[in-house]
Amino acid sequence: MIARWVGRLACVALGLVLLRPVCDWPAQPLPSSPPAPAIATSTPCADRAGELRRITVPSRVYGTPLPVSVYLPPCYARARDRLPVVYLLHGGNADETQWPDVGVPSEADALIARGVTPFVVVMPGGDYHRSLDYATFVMNDLLPGVERQFHVGAVRADRAIGGISLGGYWALRLAFKHPEMFAAVGGHSPVVNLGQSDDPLGLAATANGIEQLRVSLDVGKEDALRGGTARLAQVLDARGLAVTFAVHPGRHDRVYWRSQAGAYLQFYLDAIAGSSFTRLPGAEWYNWCGRGV
Repeated sequence: MIARWVGRLACVALGLVLLRPVCDWPAQPLPSSPPAPAIATSTPCADRAGELRRITVPSRVYGTPLPVSVYLPPCYARARDRLPVVYLLHGGNADETQWPDVGVPSEADALIARGVTPFVVVMPGGDYHRSLDYATFVMNDLLPGVERQFHVGAVRADRAIGGISLGGYWALRLAFKHPEMFAAVGGHSPVVNLGQSDDPLGLAATANGIEQLRVSLDVGKEDALRGGTARLAQVLDARGLAVTFAVHPGRHDRVYWRSQAGAYLQFYLDAIAGSSFTRLPGAEWYNWCGRGV
């Protein structure tokens, strides 16, 4: 019996000796932690509402700083990288308060709550004077001024631009003349022709390099600008652009634009942040005037 236990103890001792080299191997370093993401995610963002800021940007075009409304998404302060940005231009006889008034901040909050990429919305003021080139203000004053103050995209893929009425005129004109600057453009009840050689309607047929633009046009059924908007959609479709034209119930007023503000933002985010574009019920949708989808 004693010999049997001695034999077992010897086997155990031999096993420990054999295992010791494994235990004495130098400890392997643990994998290093991955770099922190652009927006910190270790603690979920508890905020449910973004922030509307009022700033000014210096302007050589106007000779004075101009007011700008800027929507910042929830937990913007934690952003470590540049966010997608949408520039929205107001209509005639309006200012930087028009887009907030038609619901952009609340609609942006709702989209982000549903999981779309956080984004910034820039809504500048400034009167439209015949003696001043608003496009030059946007290109030379607004974009650089905003990019210096906020974490917003400074490349084409991160930018979209749109506008209401006369703001739609300037947004379309800017995007058609500078397609290297914007991935998408929206004309919401837009003016498309003021009798100028570089009106959006004329540029749609002649501008170079606009084939990669995504374009969204919409107008109310009772809006006098419906015909011009439809003609612009036809010209763009004939050139092979990705253009969507929608006619919704409504007139040329804030009631109409307020009812569409969420769809506007969804279009822009689909173009620059890869979210999913959802068509709202109750609208007539066209690839171009006369061809429903």
